[in-house]
Amino acid sequence: MGAVYGFLAPSPEQPRTPGVWQIFDITLVGRYVTILQNGKTIIDNQEIPGLTGAAIDSHEELPGPIYLQGDHGGIAYRNLTIALAK
Repeated sequence: MGAVYGFLAPSPEQPRTPGVWQIFDITLVGRYVTILQNGKTIIDNQEIPGLTGAAIDSHEELPGPIYLQGDHGGIAYRNLTIALAK
């Protein structure tokens, strides 16, 4: 949970508690990502080395969709906020 699928694993991986909401703060600047899960840094300014499997084309410098992916069962999202840095 909290990985950039196929590229970056969270460290330390946080416990998974069924029925408990998780809070993620994700900052992406270019190819560098920082991810906080419940206030704890699990990926710290690491480079995503290439296009993810969900890429719709190879034009990564252009705006595009954001994908949130679940795996192995149901998943739900709430209170999703996206902010662009100025």
